[in-house]
Amino acid sequence: MAAVPIYVWNGTAWQETGPTIPASPIKYQASAPSSPSTGDIWVDSDGDVTSGSTQLQRFRFVASGGETSLSGNDANGATLAYTAGMEQVVLNGAVLVRGHDYTATNGTSITGLSPALVANDVVEVFSFMAFNVANTYTQSQVDGLIAAIGLVHLGTTNFSAVSSQPITFASSTYKNYKIIMRWTQSASGAMSLRVRSGSTDYTGAEYNSAAWYARSAGGSGANFVTLQNQTIATLTGANNGYDSGSTLVNQLELLVTNLFEATSTSFFENITTGDTTGNTVSIFGSHRVREGTSRDGLNFILGAGTMTGTIQIFGVKE
Repeated sequence: MAAVPIYVWNGTAWQETGPTIPASPIKYQASAPSSPSTGDIWVDSDGDVTSGSTQLQRFRFVASGGETSLSGNDANGATLAYTAGMEQVVLNGAVLVRGHDYTATNGTSITGLSPALVANDVVEVFSFMAFNVANTYTQSQVDGLIAAIGLVHLGTTNFSAVSSQPITFASSTYKNYKIIMRWTQSASGAMSLRVRSGSTDYTGAEYNSAAWYARSAGGSGANFVTLQNQTIATLTGANNGYDSGSTLVNQLELLVTNLFEATSTSFFENITTGDTTGNTVSIFGSHRVREGTSRDGLNFILGAGTMTGTIQIFGVKE
């Protein structure tokens, strides 16, 4: 095959830069030429480079003349190797057509070059190989890790300036749920909840509650209250009001058990808030709805004013 010239626009005309025979101004080497001439082209012929999720290896052969095949070590001492169908052969800057200009089937040699190469022809073979990333997880392994952790995020509900906020989330997939609620409220008032089905709250007098709460120094200390046969579960001790104001954030963590099951539903609460005198208030409580009907949601109901915040819902793996 004859050499294919390469032209560079020098600002006035197209100027041939190579390849020329016997010498070429195209430099294939690992470091920059020390004394380049105007119009020279340098191809950095380092061995392997990585690109994204594939590995590219470049082989460079300089013909002595008459070759119809290439194999073994290239001009840089690298042994030719490729995956058949994932190679590219370039002669003097021109891409050859696989199966027409050359044959590559065995992964170690390029054959069928016709006509034969002439002296100083430069042939480059680009070998694209799969790149396997180490220390990764398969999808099934990730699913297993998520299951081991135990919490699956089911959704987030944002609300603003409401007096009550219903959420629908329960199904047969989980028996236990964790609710994290953060909110501010416009007035000091108690937070309560009811179980619900669809859009209907259950208001029967079957809510029992037991709560322990304590204030920081200056408050009235620890208190324990119980409420029986109520129509609502009050998530605070003795109707203690929560912090009010646009910057005073209240937080509730609630574990819900057997909401979707046709049996009694239990709640375990952990609340951090404050009272009207500036004390920090911690509340720990439990509640139960004795009736045995399957429910799919809750309704959070504020005793006074409006609330703005976020509710995050998690299913708990068993």
